[in-house]
Amino acid sequence: MSRESIYFESIEVGDVIESIPRTIVESDIWLFAYLTADFFPIHTDIEFARKTPFGERIAQGMLVLSIALGMIDQVVLSRFDVSSVVAFFGIQNVRFLRPVFIGDTVKAISKVKEKVDRDENSGVVTYQLEVKNQRDETVLTADYSVLIRKTPLE
Repeated sequence: MSRESIYFESIEVGDVIESIPRTIVESDIWLFAYLTADFFPIHTDIEFARKTPFGERIAQGMLVLSIALGMIDQVVLSRFDVSSVVAFFGIQNVRFLRPVFIGDTVKAISKVKEKVDRDENSGVVTYQLEVKNQRDETVLTADYSVLIRKTPLE
């Protein structure tokens, strides 16, 4: 199956990508803790977490952000030839608005917010990311940017 080429010029402000939902499980929290050394007890200690305003363990915010970006990537990879994508360019305005609990199901929605020419070969596309839980509550927002090639001249 051939995937569509994507270049800076073919991306439009307002374009939306939505992931399929994914449930956060306990092993996600532990694997992320081992990878990042984020063993903060709100994530890993049941008794500690019971005494917090959340009343139970919550997923690391950066875990939720990482999973959301990966879920968007999976949609992009399934639809497009990504050979024109040069690099992840940055992330700004990350906000963790609600906790994500073990068993919550999240989905990611990414909307093109801005396009900026960088040079004759590439541009920067900035996306607004929103992560929602199974109750359609927004749990996380962020803006992230990608450096992408322009259509090659023939």
